[in-house]
Amino acid sequence: MAPGIPAMARASAGARRHLRAARVSTPVVAIIGRPNVGKSTFFNRVLGERRAVVHDRPGITRDRNTARAEWAGRPFLLVDTGGFLPTALEGRDAAVRRQAEIAIGLSHLVVFVVDAKHGLTDLDLSIAQSLRRHEHAALVVVNKVDKPGDPVVHEFHRLGLGEPVPISSESGLGIGDLLDMVVARLPVESAPEREPVGRIAIIGRPNVGKSSIVNALLGEPRMIVEPKPGTTMDAVDARWKTPAGEFVLVDTAGIRRQAHFGDQPEFYATVRALHALERADVACLVVDASVGFQRQEARLTQNAFDAGCSVLLAYNKWDLVEDREPAWKRLTREREERYPTLGDLPAVPISATARLHLAKLPQVLTKRVAEHQRRLPTSQLNDWLRDVQRRRAAPSTRLGRTPRIYYITQTGVGPPEFTLFVNAPSRLSENYRRYLWLQLTSRFDFHGTPVRLRVRKSD
Repeated sequence: MAPGIPAMARASAGARRHLRAARVSTPVVAIIGRPNVGKSTFFNRVLGERRAVVHDRPGITRDRNTARAEWAGRPFLLVDTGGFLPTALEGRDAAVRRQAEIAIGLSHLVVFVVDAKHGLTDLDLSIAQSLRRHEHAALVVVNKVDKPGDPVVHEFHRLGLGEPVPISSESGLGIGDLLDMVVARLPVESAPEREPVGRIAIIGRPNVGKSSIVNALLGEPRMIVEPKPGTTMDAVDARWKTPAGEFVLVDTAGIRRQAHFGDQPEFYATVRALHALERADVACLVVDASVGFQRQEARLTQNAFDAGCSVLLAYNKWDLVEDREPAWKRLTREREERYPTLGDLPAVPISATARLHLAKLPQVLTKRVAEHQRRLPTSQLNDWLRDVQRRRAAPSTRLGRTPRIYYITQTGVGPPEFTLFVNAPSRLSENYRRYLWLQLTSRFDFHGTPVRLRVRKSD
């Protein structure tokens, strides 16, 4: 039995029960396997096959370990891990092993990738034994298969995890069939229950004061969850009554700095934040005012946009800042310079310990929820469309064919979604779609809300 697996495995059943018990819990699919079997290539291939195309703000680095994917209308969180060496006890290989253990412990389904070129190995057998013993739901995926019906696939029946699925992540062979199997094995999500005001996810890197903020808002101490191996992602939703109405603070448990799980706190925090975001309307992203908006905050902002959340930045520890007015201008300027597309994110300075500006949060969050649910009249949208096309018409294709945009209408809220009806969507260039998205969000003053702009063929 490989070291490290039992603790992870024992926790996974509880983790899945807690995840299923959450009001809306997007399933987790973990990709594991020994080194060099093509896990990352498969991860990138799945993301490239996503059916839901959205237009969000450009220029933001994405977290390549964890991403939101969708297939056949079913969303799920896809977690990529490094090469899994169960016996690694120190160094980089041990860190990779711990990351894989966390991913498995949090997952609803494990995609166990093996290599058709190298055949079955003792390491494959060791990983499979652990999965069987602890009853993990798993699919054996045989990567690097050149053609359908390759007999090498039958060798992997020895793993005892069901029918092996042949694919080629490089060519795309069998990817669609595999994703059909994945979503068929995922738990059915419960329908979200909308709250009177909104659901707020308090997110941020470790040690920025998330738990202190929650405690201050609720007026009572809350349990802090430590990210030890196999720790479940319990939903710690709490009702917060304010003069502006009642909110629900979603998955608000923090992470202690001193309880870092090896060198994987950011990985764990990201997976945890993604689950909170999937069940929220607004992401309140906590930033350490002494540090400012960094790359991790940009990643979490993109995660929030991907999950359909509006964003509010809360610069915490403001009581420790001297010369506050110039400091606020500097923090805003630095964010605008480093991440130009995030320069207009709504932001407030606060202090959880000194309770500075906390009374402003309900009103600010109410506005963020309202923008998240905002609906625009069709007449206003089409007036805007005519005006924007007069200023810059859609370019023609290389063959001289010009797309015709007939009209636009709003097709959803939470977040706002708009659909353009076009005679030939394929003729509408990506650059022009981006131009329309930027003009739309600017004209109607959407700030920090992930407006979706879709294109459909007119009947």
